Amino acid sequence: MGPTDRSRKGLRAAFFAFCYVSLAMAAVFPGKAALAVTLEEAVRAAVTTNPTARAADAGVKASAMELLQLESEYRPSLNLYSELGASYFDDADRLNAGDQRDTKVYREIGAVGELTLFDGYRRANTVYRNAARLDGAIFRLLDASETMALNAVEAYIDVLRHRELMEVANQNIARHRKIIRQVDDLVNAGRLPTSTGFEAEERLLAARMSRLEVQQALHNANSRYLAVIGKDPEGRMHVPFLKNLPMNKREFVIRSVRNSFRLQQYELAVDERKFDVGISTADERPQLKLQAGVRHGREVSGTTGSESDAFVGLRMDWEFYAGGRDARRRALQYRTSEAAAERDEVRREVFEMAERTWHAFDANIERVVLLDRRLAAARKTSEQYQQQFQGGQRSLLDVLDAERTYFNIRFERVSAQSSYTFSQYRLLASQGMLAKHFKLSHANVALAPDFKERATRAKRPAAIFNTEIRALE
Repeated sequence: MGPTDRSRKGLRAAFFAFCYVSLAMAAVFPGKAALAVTLEEAVRAAVTTNPTARAADAGVKASAMELLQLESEYRPSLNLYSELGASYFDDADRLNAGDQRDTKVYREIGAVGELTLFDGYRRANTVYRNAARLDGAIFRLLDASETMALNAVEAYIDVLRHRELMEVANQNIARHRKIIRQVDDLVNAGRLPTSTGFEAEERLLAARMSRLEVQQALHNANSRYLAVIGKDPEGRMHVPFLKNLPMNKREFVIRSVRNSFRLQQYELAVDERKFDVGISTADERPQLKLQAGVRHGREVSGTTGSESDAFVGLRMDWEFYAGGRDARRRALQYRTSEAAAERDEVRREVFEMAERTWHAFDANIERVVLLDRRLAAARKTSEQYQQQFQGGQRSLLDVLDAERTYFNIRFERVSAQSSYTFSQYRLLASQGMLAKHFKLSHANVALAPDFKERATRAKRPAAIFNTEIRALE
């Protein structure tokens, strides 16, 4: 049977009272004189310099430029042309006798301008689609910044945890050496046989092996820190205790789903597919263009002399029928349904991850409280066993077993404390609030993800191009 709701609340209240005093973890390498690296500095370095973050940043810039490129679709085009060649005409009805059947070198230069007035809403839907794509790229960057910030927090806490585990391993060796000295004193006093010291020596060697394993794990944690943050961990490290965390699971899950950058990205993917339908079916409507031009030439069309002309007019093209349109429409509908199904799947994943994050946070609270109680009991047992060993009431094996239990609980407690600390920051990341917590303003994104809304609400789609793209600072 698990603890009742009342006991759970009691455990949580006791734990939070304890955390204000002891949760902030710190560790220092002996003899290390380097400056302290704060968690905020480490996270900022990871989010702004990591190659993954830079790749997402470049993706946003590329999508922004692709959107701005569409401005050309709403501008008139102007083409200049020139021709030079030889011509021969046999046209007695049009040409006079001097020009009939005469080879002439003709020259011509001209300019033709064209402005699309209506294209079946192809341009508008292209702007809407690319605006949604840009918003999706921004949400990818925001999601990447949250993920990278959480990875940095994890790497930072992991180094700190292994430093503390290293200290526990060192203290374990020191305690076993103290026991060996006690055994030597008792052997020298004739109260214990010489062979008794062999058991203590074996446990000391085992403790040294444990420290070697922890040291290797610490080196691996340092390597992970370097890969994520871009520099080696140095100096004193400290993880501050978070306040104002959500105390209600339902509120936390709802906020996590609502704020999920990943889910919003997939929502925009559905919009992209819908706008693709409008782009692909634009050729089923008439196309209307305004055309104008001027030209000047000599010996043109077989006549002697120069001629100039100008024109302006409307041109309409309408493809009434083309095979495969029904299949194209159905394919586009299926693509939209596919994107919608993927969005729904992501929503379920976000919901599940939020619930699992909350459950881990809740379990870590109780785990640390229970381990604290076990640790206090194991400490008392170890101390009493050593006293009783001196008085001949306990065997050396009893003392060594008590010491092993004390070490194991201390070791487990450090990892549990680190897991709880990390789960706090994971609560923020699940709600899309971790980068903001470190004052990163969502990876310093200069563009707000509102381009699709601005484009669809504008009186004309081209209005979206009145946007200043600032450098990402």
